[in-house]
Amino acid sequence: MELTKYLVDNLENSREFTRHIINSLSLVDLKRVKRDLERHYADNQETSYLMGHVERRLFPEQVEKVKKKPNATINQLLRDFKDEKSGLIAASRLELQKRFEYQSFEDQKRIIDAFMFRTTKHDVVWCSKYLLSDWFWRDIYFDSIVWYWEREMDNYPLLRVVCKYASDDYLKEKVQQFEEENEGVVEVKAYMLFLSRLAKDPNFVINKDRLKPFQYVCICSKTNRQVTQEEANTALLQVVLKSLSEGLFFNKFRRKRDGTVVFRSGCMIEFALWTISKTGNTDVLIRFNEWVKEMCYKIENMQDADYDEIVETVSRVLRE
Repeated sequence: MELTKYLVDNLENSREFTRHIINSLSLVDLKRVKRDLERHYADNQETSYLMGHVERRLFPEQVEKVKKKPNATINQLLRDFKDEKSGLIAASRLELQKRFEYQSFEDQKRIIDAFMFRTTKHDVVWCSKYLLSDWFWRDIYFDSIVWYWEREMDNYPLLRVVCKYASDDYLKEKVQQFEEENEGVVEVKAYMLFLSRLAKDPNFVINKDRLKPFQYVCICSKTNRQVTQEEANTALLQVVLKSLSEGLFFNKFRRKRDGTVVFRSGCMIEFALWTISKTGNTDVLIRFNEWVKEMCYKIENMQDADYDEIVETVSRVLRE
């Protein structure tokens, strides 16, 4: 597993070097890497690239067979993919994935069907991005999706499918399970997504104690729930102070050449402001804007812009 993780982590910046490492591995190590990729890593463009090199080393005869049939039809590729004795499963999978976007809708459905009924993690995760479309979804796929997701709850592609198609009873059961777990074990992303759907029911009670202030406001903004001015202000304070604590302060307040200071909110603060605006808390946004203008004025008039002094001033004023 450590070797596989090393290959995945270094793939983005060292593709050529990664390929040399794969070429140096024994068959036993190659099989272990292939198994780890299928079990522990979502199928995306990067891991597909890695899987392709591993399989070319493991099954060189498949590469030769594919070269002899460069114009294989979708029907032929599907037959080879479904046939356990064909010796062409891996090569057919790669070719079907490569051609998928260019096929008719009917052929695309056949490819999705073949991949989902093989039910390996590699195939199910690859299909998940297409299953978000109702055109491709079939209820019979749900058990396979859930089986893999419950064993890897931070797998976001599978999580999105589960959140869209699971019943309310299933989601409530999972939320209850999260509530009963220790906080460090709770899968926050899944918890938030499930709440964003369940909380559309005005009778559903959100456990605020399990959420940070901004997480709670996010859920309310997505489900049209009321947020008090105090809740909105606390949520915005959390986001701003977090940005300052991460050493991004001077990315927020910048001194221009003419000596004036401007505020650049950045992605996270901008998202927080947008979220607050969805809750209708105009006074909180005005107060924040006035605070920004005050901080810009204070910093402009400082002789020496001492980092600690500025951060302390900003934090104190923001809390007032």
